[in-house]
Amino acid sequence: MDEKLKMVNFLGQYLAASRSEGQIFDMALMISQNVMGFDHAIIRMLEKDLLITRSHIGFPRDAADIVIKLGEGITGEVAKTGQAIVSEDTQKDPRFLKGVDGCRSELCVPLTYNKATIGVINLESEKPGFFTKQDKSVMETLASQMAAAMETKRLRDELMRAEKLSVVGQMASSILHDIRNDIHTLNISADLLKSRELNPRLVKKVSEMVKGSGENIYGLIEDIFEFVKTGESRLYKKGVNLSGLLRSVLEETKSGTPDNVRVNLSSDESIEIEVDRRRFKRALLNLVSNGVEAMPEGGELTISASVKGGRVVIEIGDTGVGIENWHIEKIWEPLFTHGKKRGTGLGMAIVKKIVEDHGWKIGVESHIGKGTTFTITQARGTP
Repeated sequence: MDEKLKMVNFLGQYLAASRSEGQIFDMALMISQNVMGFDHAIIRMLEKDLLITRSHIGFPRDAADIVIKLGEGITGEVAKTGQAIVSEDTQKDPRFLKGVDGCRSELCVPLTYNKATIGVINLESEKPGFFTKQDKSVMETLASQMAAAMETKRLRDELMRAEKLSVVGQMASSILHDIRNDIHTLNISADLLKSRELNPRLVKKVSEMVKGSGENIYGLIEDIFEFVKTGESRLYKKGVNLSGLLRSVLEETKSGTPDNVRVNLSSDESIEIEVDRRRFKRALLNLVSNGVEAMPEGGELTISASVKGGRVVIEIGDTGVGIENWHIEKIWEPLFTHGKKRGTGLGMAIVKKIVEDHGWKIGVESHIGKGTTFTITQARGTP
């Protein structure tokens, strides 16, 4: 019994630091199987009056996919009453709902928080009378730790979201000012298009003004949406040719790159990476745009991609104004801007988040008057 409680206490310490529901469930099942020695287990969470599977061990897919109603079977009764049940012989228990062949005994414990049931953890054994009263007590302790960890995560996410919305509120004035300027540009463009004397050069100029203002407004909105996301960021990874991705980034930033900025691209055409193309591209676009803006008097933007020590390395460098040493660490903070006249101040915070969500790392080196280089490095073992 003492050894079992030690393992459960260890689990409690781990769960307190867990950042995702998946981590909580996976570790809870792994530790409880080690402690109890059961054959099958499943965690179901209560959604309205239905119990939906979130994690399981030893259950076939068709059994795991079964949705149980509140009050239905042993699992449903535990969720309804909030009381644990030990079924010593499932073959003699009319409440038992068969999920796995060979199940002879069952222990079902509610996940409760503030006296409300939020789910159940269900353990099964192929031996009758396998679970004891001590096992029931141990699992009730574990279940309470799981529920507390899940509530802590929920509150953490809510706090993070509130903090981020507060930041958005603080920068609302700046954002509205930028949008107002772009709308003013759009209005001027509309007036120019009403002119009877339209020459190709004027049409091209107006077109560039409209496109630029539209891109600015879209970028502001995208920054806000990306920033206020909380919890786990779901990545839709797929194989991407890195050289093709970099060329696409340069094509999109071409219209905003002045003639006095020379762009150099050096990339191994054979490099393939597994990334969420849209989000990873957004990070690269931000870095390239920042590099161009850092060279108001012109200069050279260099983008390279290579494999070093078995890892992909992307470098984006400019020959611009550079960043002071005491500002280097602050560039990743929301609302921090370095000499930019417009924007949300969220760009670099978003870049860092996207890169780290992929399991990669980002660093920066800068020298005043010589320029800045950002280096994105693939973590070992990351595709």
